[in-house]
Amino acid sequence: MRTPFGIALALLVLLPSAAAPDEKGPAQAGPSRQELDGARHRLEKFERKVELARGQPMKLDHDATEALERIKKLKEAWPDHPEVEALFQRARQALEASEGKLVQIEPEALTYRLNALKLRDRFAETARARWEKCLDEVRKSGNLLEKALPAPRQEEAKPAEVIGKFVVLEDFEYPTNEFSDLGRQFCFVGSGTAGYYFVDLAGRPWIGAYEAVRRYRRLVCSDVPEGMKWTVVGRITGIDLLVPQAGKEKKRAAAWGWIVEPMAIWVPDRTFSQVNLSLETGGSFAGEEEMEDIKREMYTVTEVPPDVTPERLVEIFATAIKEKNLPLYFACIAPRRHEKPKGRSLCMYHWDWHQYRFSTFYCKVLVGTAEIRVMKGYDSEDPLKSFFLDPEHLARMKQVYGPKIEQAFIETRAYDERGLQYGSPKPFELRRVEGERWYIESYAQPF
Repeated sequence: MRTPFGIALALLVLLPSAAAPDEKGPAQAGPSRQELDGARHRLEKFERKVELARGQPMKLDHDATEALERIKKLKEAWPDHPEVEALFQRARQALEASEGKLVQIEPEALTYRLNALKLRDRFAETARARWEKCLDEVRKSGNLLEKALPAPRQEEAKPAEVIGKFVVLEDFEYPTNEFSDLGRQFCFVGSGTAGYYFVDLAGRPWIGAYEAVRRYRRLVCSDVPEGMKWTVVGRITGIDLLVPQAGKEKKRAAAWGWIVEPMAIWVPDRTFSQVNLSLETGGSFAGEEEMEDIKREMYTVTEVPPDVTPERLVEIFATAIKEKNLPLYFACIAPRRHEKPKGRSLCMYHWDWHQYRFSTFYCKVLVGTAEIRVMKGYDSEDPLKSFFLDPEHLARMKQVYGPKIEQAFIETRAYDERGLQYGSPKPFELRRVEGERWYIESYAQPF
C-alpha cells in the first residue's frame, strides 16, 4: 500500500517536461545568468588591464578577445536586453581606451622641430665656410700630405719626412673604429692594405674638438648620429706599432700606423669644430660665439616668473627642452641639484636623453593638476587654522615648527605627432620653501 508521500513523488516524476522549459528554448526571455556572468568576468579582466595601461595603446590578449567575442554573440542574440546593452557599452569604452588616448595636435606643437631644421641649416652654412677656410690655410701652409691613403709605408718613408705634416682623414668613424692599446686610446683610419693612421683620443686636442661637436648636438641639432663618417684634420706626430681592434682580446695582427693629433673635425652638412687650447673648453664649433643671439629669436619662453605655479613650471621645463634653451632648463631645476660638477653632469645626461625623445618619440606634453602637500613646518595658511587661531599663535607655531616645505606632485602625458599617447603618465615632484619659487626636484624620467 502506497503512502500519500509516495503517490506525490510518483506524480512529480510523471509530470511532462513542458513544465520546466529548456533555458535555451523559445520560452527564454534573455541570456542565461551563466552567459552574462562569464562575459562580465572576462570584461572586468580586460578593463583592469586597460586601466593599468593608463592611456597608452595595448594589444588585445586572450582575455580581451574572449570578452569581446562573448559580448558580440550576446548583443547579436538579444540586442534589446538591458544587461547585454550595459556590457556592450562597457566593452566599447574599454576597446576605445585600449587603442590609446588621443589628443589634437595643433601645427604649432611641431614648430620646435621646424626651428631645429632652420638652426641646422643656418649653422651648416657657417660651418662649411669655416671648413673651407681651414682647408685653404692647410694647403697654403705647404706642409700638407696631399694624399692621405694609401699611407706612406714605414719601410720606405723616412719618419722625419712625414712627422709634422698635416693630413686630412676622410671616413673617420667614431666610436666604431675606436680601440685601446697599452692604456692609450685611438681611432684608426685606413686598412691593412692601404695603411693606417691612429688618431690620438687621449689628449686635450681631441677632447676640445669632440666636446665642441657634442655641444653642437646638445644645443643646436641633435641629428648628429654617432658612427657617421666625419673628416678629421690633424698633424702627424709619430709612428707606432699597434693592434687596431676594439676589446681586450686581440685577434688582428699588429700594424704600423702614423699617430695623428687632431686639429679640427668636419661633420658633413652639420658642423665644424676646431681645437683652441687657449679656451677653457679646449675648442669651439662654428657659430658657437653667436649661438644664443641666433637661438633667442626662436624662444617662446625666456624666464621663470617668481609666482609660477607648479603646473606652469613643468610646462616651461618641457618648452626649454624642446627649444634647446639650456639656461632656462637649469632655471627650472632646484639649484642644489646642479650647483656641483657631478650634479650638473647628471643634469646634462638627462638633457641629452630628453632631447632625443622629443626629437624622436613625442612632440606634445600635457600637464595634470598638482597635488600640493606640506611636508615639513607649520601650515599657517590653512583656512581653518587662520579662521580660529589668532595671528600671534600662528606666528609662534611657525617659529616652533621651522621653515615650511611644500611638495607638489604632478603627472604628465606625452603625445606623438599623430596625437597618440606615448608611454604611461610620468610623475614629477616639485618643491617650494617658505612660499618662495617652485623648483623641480625630479627631472630624470623623460615625459
